[in-house]
Amino acid sequence: MSSSFIREFSHLWTGSLAHYHAHRNDEHLNALYEDSLRYVGLHLENDLCRSEYWSRVSLRRRLAVLLFLVDRGIVERSVRNGRHVYAPLPHAEDWVARQPAMRPFLKPTLELVAALRHELARRTRSRKA
Repeated sequence: MSSSFIREFSHLWTGSLAHYHAHRNDEHLNALYEDSLRYVGLHLENDLCRSEYWSRVSLRRRLAVLLFLVDRGIVERSVRNGRHVYAPLPHAEDWVARQPAMRPFLKPTLELVAALRHELARRTRSRKA
């Protein structure tokens, strides 16, 4: 992804990711994008490819929605066992459903949240095995 796209996109953040505007060096922003892009492109691919919506959109769109949810504090980005994971908060589905601006994208956004939950469940099962 181009640095200009990444920088431009980050200006839309007003919540937990807003501090990325102040970074003078793009390394942190690029690392966030690369890590998040890898997550939506690899870890969520099997779940999202079954969706009529997500199977047709670009990785950039997936990334944009994921980071929007992180910025708004609905999905928590954390490190578990040395890897970044994206965990929806318990009320994520309710929050998404209450957002008037998201109504046209309600089903796809809920599918993304479900894919995030499914990925976390897979990780938990694989660690117990």
